[in-house]
Amino acid sequence: MKKIKYITLLLCTMFALESVAQTAKSAYFLDGTFHNFKLNPAMDAERNFASFGLGNLSLSTYGNVGVSHFLYPQGNHLTTFMSGSVSQQEFLDRLPEYARLGMNFDETFLAFGFRLLGGYTSFSVSMHSSTSMALPKGFFEFAKKGLQENCYNFSGINMNTTNYAAVTLGYSREVYKNLRVGANLKYLIGLVYADMTIDKFNVELSDKRWFIEGHAQAQVALFGETYFDDDDTTLGNLRMSSYTPTARGFAIDLGAVYDMKEFVPGLTLSASVLDLGTIKWQNMMSIQDNGSPIQWEGITDATIDNLSSAFENRLDDMGENAENLMDSDKFNVHDIKTAKTSLQATMYLGAEYNMPFYQPLSVAMLYGKKFSQLAHGGWNEFRGYVNVAPLKWFEASFNGGFTTYGASWGWMLNFHPAGFNFFVGSDYMLTKITPQFIPVNNLNYHINFGANITFGKRK
Repeated sequence: MKKIKYITLLLCTMFALESVAQTAKSAYFLDGTFHNFKLNPAMDAERNFASFGLGNLSLSTYGNVGVSHFLYPQGNHLTTFMSGSVSQQEFLDRLPEYARLGMNFDETFLAFGFRLLGGYTSFSVSMHSSTSMALPKGFFEFAKKGLQENCYNFSGINMNTTNYAAVTLGYSREVYKNLRVGANLKYLIGLVYADMTIDKFNVELSDKRWFIEGHAQAQVALFGETYFDDDDTTLGNLRMSSYTPTARGFAIDLGAVYDMKEFVPGLTLSASVLDLGTIKWQNMMSIQDNGSPIQWEGITDATIDNLSSAFENRLDDMGENAENLMDSDKFNVHDIKTAKTSLQATMYLGAEYNMPFYQPLSVAMLYGKKFSQLAHGGWNEFRGYVNVAPLKWFEASFNGGFTTYGASWGWMLNFHPAGFNFFVGSDYMLTKITPQFIPVNNLNYHINFGANITFGKRK
């Protein structure tokens, strides 16, 4: 049935998705890395460095659901939750009230750092993308039960995406004995922003009609100027007159590192707050529906022999009707104005202790918290580390922790001989995946790698 095709497409879209993890947290306590100023601007690098193109690429997905919530073993094969062999209660009881999913992407196109005026200066040009969504359990209940129930509630759907480029200038130095502080100043160029909430979404189904009543609102901003051809303010009449970015903003990162060697030899404490800032969008569109219900004809011509084709035909008609809604007065742009959106700030608190019997070995702890104005955007994380640097040009970190999205294992390998640096790691190590490399349990996946040119003497 085409219903299964639509559901499969949605699930594949969710599992292909990814606040912005600029650099792997697995590298936080490694001294030979060169992009840790993005996690804590008080941190400096052991040498001067420069990178072009792939200096630091980070891609991650996260979620509180995974493939195991939708695929079930059946003998030597897997079957979907749509199978009659999977009971409704078994499927629905395993789901959270809201399925939270998201994706982060961060790439540093240009970066360099060098010692200057008794401190360390860094500069970078990068692009950031963060997308998240929350889907209520009722959505999946409908997918499983279909017409067995007459009423469904999909209220609480939320989707958000924030995309911008950043030009960052950072500086750090020791301001007091064993205390180092730093700051990153960021000039932001807004690219695309959208936040949609469906706070009411009730569906009544019967063989005569499908009745939908709800209320949705959205805030959307594009990087260029927008306008309408005439007084028609429906979405289908929206145009762009300029493709030059008009959104601008500023942000700041703050950090501190304190070596406790005079009190507890080998212990170092650190703290940072990232992304304190806003983006001012020149053309923020406020979109709302007019509250009128939507009604489609039910499956009135269905028989036992043609139920599948009748259902497919009705879904095709619904798709065409949904496209026509864009040109109707169902959704209108109420206002286009200047508006500010805040970045999702992140805080880190860290502690590292070097073993007295073997200085290259250390254990550490890191607490992270993301502050978000989104209903389902924040998270907490506690992570423990074992770090080792057996050679001057090689170090590694292995860590594990608990987050809002479940337990995770991370690692980082960093090669930093004179003249060159290469690193690769992950904050969410895949322990169980499908043949398509999709996480079986929670949708937590991350990869971070990069290459840099290094020069100058090691500090």
